[in-house]
Amino acid sequence: MKTKIPKSLMSLLVVPVHSDAAVSNSPLSYLIGGIIALLIMGYLIYTLLRPDKF
Repeated sequence: MKTKIPKSLMSLLVVPVHSDAAVSNSPLSYLIGGIIALLIMGYLIYTLLRPDKF
């Protein structure tokens, strides 16, 4: 049976249990994620307020 998920996407979804990506729960990763989330939220608010520039 053929799956509908491409193999390249499947390789991104599968993370070994003992890899660095699976256990990176340090406060630094939360801080970086929060900064990225604030930047994205600021960009979205800016595009909502000034839609004529995009």
